[in-house]
This record gives sequence, structure tokens and C-alpha cells, in this order.
Amino acid sequence: MFLFFIRYIYILVAEETKYEYVKKKSMRKVILLFLGVLITCSVFAQEPGAAEKNAANDAMRSKNYPEAFKQLEAYLKIVEYKDNAYVYNTGVIATKLKNYVAAEKYFDIAIKNKYKAKAAYHAKAVAQKEQKKEAEMLATLQEGMKFAPGDMKLETMYASHFMKKGQEFQKAGNEVKAAENYNQITTLSNKSFKVQGFVSLAGLYFNNGAKILQEANPIANTDKTKFEAEKTKAMTDFKKAKDYLVQAQSLDAANQDVKDLMKQVNEVMAK
Repeated sequence: MFLFFIRYIYILVAEETKYEYVKKKSMRKVILLFLGVLITCSVFAQEPGAAEKNAANDAMRSKNYPEAFKQLEAYLKIVEYKDNAYVYNTGVIATKLKNYVAAEKYFDIAIKNKYKAKAAYHAKAVAQKEQKKEAEMLATLQEGMKFAPGDMKLETMYASHFMKKGQEFQKAGNEVKAAENYNQITTLSNKSFKVQGFVSLAGLYFNNGAKILQEANPIANTDKTKFEAEKTKAMTDFKKAKDYLVQAQSLDAANQDVKDLMKQVNEVMAK
């Protein structure tokens, strides 16, 4: 009986000890879990640039662009410009603020990181255009068109530039420079732009030939030798005009501008 009692007491003590051990072990797990949560929160709270990034987001949402730009630049410096989305967005905000120097810088980084590169090429070219950096703008457009062949925004900007320049030279009477600029449009992949370039060249030479004839007409009977020489010059220009129109027709046979100009050229050459 005494032995049974001793054994019973031993079992009770063992069970109590076991309970205390399990209880302490569970408490240790809870404490470790709590510490883990605290450490995780601390890591997130200390994420580099988090405050600046949040401030930038708030400013962008409220369309406070000066503050957004300030906070974005601060954030990007902290993260060493390694957040591509925010690099690109900083370029967008800089453009809104007409800070084209900064816009060019951030879109250039986006291009190098191949983040939204097609849009970044166009936006960088716009920033350069606003700074009157013509050579750099054209280089950016050409580089962009190699990266994204046939991109409509890039080709539109390129074609518009050379069309405007060509018209300026044509108005100033510089046929050579006008032709150089119109020819650049014909190198594009977009069919409509190519046709526009060929029609512009045809119009340039047709108008020049017509002008030569008009100025030579008064001497048609008084100085036939000189008149024939001028007429030959005019016919050379009319021939060039027709050749360009043939190239335009090969791309767009239904184009009415091409048809109308071709009719005028043929009529003049037939006289």
C-alpha cells in the first residue's frame, strides 16, 4: 500500500513537471513569435526612402506636382535610382512642370533600364525639342525608331520636323536644303509618311520648274537661245517631279493629291 502511494505521488509530480515544461515551452513560442512580428515591423518601418516615397505618392494624388517632384528626387537618390517605375514617373512630373532638363535626364535613365522605352524615347525627344536641342532630339528619335520600328509617335514627330524644315527652306528658295529635308520623310516605314515625302518633293520640283518657265516666257521671242536653255532646266525639274510621283503612286495609287499633281506635270511636259 505504501509503495502504491509513493508511486502515485511520483506520477503526480511528473505530470505537474511535464505541464510546467509544456507551459514554458508554449510561452517561449509566443514570445518568439511576438519578437518576430516586432522585428518585421521594424524592418518595414526602416525601409530606405519609405517616407519620401509615401510623401511623393500623396503629392501626386493631390496633383501637387512641385512637392511630388521634390519628394521623388529625394526618394530616388536614397534608392540610387533603382526603382524604374518611379524614375519614369519623375520624368512625367518634370514634364508637367516644364522642367525639361530633368525630364530628359529621367527618361534617359528609363531608356537605359528598358522601362517603357518606346514612350520614354518619345518623351525624351519632346524634352529635347523644348530645349531647342535639335541634333540631340533627332538622334533620340532615330535611336527610338531602331528600338521600336514603325512606332507611330516617333515617326510622326520625325516626319513633322522634316516637313516643317523642308517648307521653311522651300519658302526661302533653297531647293537643295528643302529636298534634303523632304527626303528624310521618305525613309520612314509608315506608308502615308513616305507618300507625303514623295509628294512634297514632287511639288518642290514642279513649282521650281513652273517658276523657271514663268520667268523665261518674256524672252521666248526675243532671245530664243536663252529661252530654250531655261526651258530645258524647267523640263528637268518636271521630270524629277514625275519620278517622285511615280514612287508615290507605287505606294498609294488611289491618292488624290498624287493624281492631281501628276495630271498637272503631264500637261506641262506635253506643251
